[in-house]
Amino acid sequence: MTVATLTDGAFPAEVLDHSGLVVVDIWAEWCSPCRALGPIFEMLAERYLDRVRIGKLDADANPETVTRYDVRALPTVLIFQSGVLVERLSGARALGTYVDAIETQLARGEAGVVAVPSVERTMPALPLANADSDAIREARALLANGEAMLVFKHSNSCPVSFTAKRQYDQFLAANPDVHTRLVIVQQERDLSNALETVSRLRHQSPQALIVRDGRVLWDASHGGITKPRLEEAFATLRRPA
Repeated sequence: MTVATLTDGAFPAEVLDHSGLVVVDIWAEWCSPCRALGPIFEMLAERYLDRVRIGKLDADANPETVTRYDVRALPTVLIFQSGVLVERLSGARALGTYVDAIETQLARGEAGVVAVPSVERTMPALPLANADSDAIREARALLANGEAMLVFKHSNSCPVSFTAKRQYDQFLAANPDVHTRLVIVQQERDLSNALETVSRLRHQSPQALIVRDGRVLWDASHGGITKPRLEEAFATLRRPA
């Protein structure tokens, strides 16, 4: 039995509505540890034939599920019992780790379902930036730009960010006249936090803001950042009032 290929569209029916145990491997083609897990999950599919549903989901092609479960590292394995997320395993593990996790959940059955958080918060909340800091002044200057500016906040450790960054890059390649500022969260945490303070929008990563004259005119995060949506937003801003 081969590992089933899952998609955002099929996820509710194939995983959340399934009455038994489902193990989902969230992976990407560019991720070497993910590829190394391929044979392991083929073995799991064979071992648990007709007992456990084993599937894989491409993180790049399915941002909705990745965003919903806040997958921040690849590979990540999510285990569901009767539609409830009961275990999350980040990073590549040995075959025995997955066997132990599956056997534990099979032994518990529906009566022993203990949900784990759908969203994994791995980054602590950032402290508010000082009102007189350089970061606050830079954030205010960005928002005060006289022309519409695209500010994109990107995390270099988050697979969702990589997907959004590709959309951002494609938009900029097609629209070279757009003023933009790329903020790498890990390298510019003070500025990222200052933007949250000045814009009064909760920090998210990835996050896109279109700002002008001290105001946020448009914003999006996670899977909502796409080339078509960015183009639509700028086209709307450029239309005569």
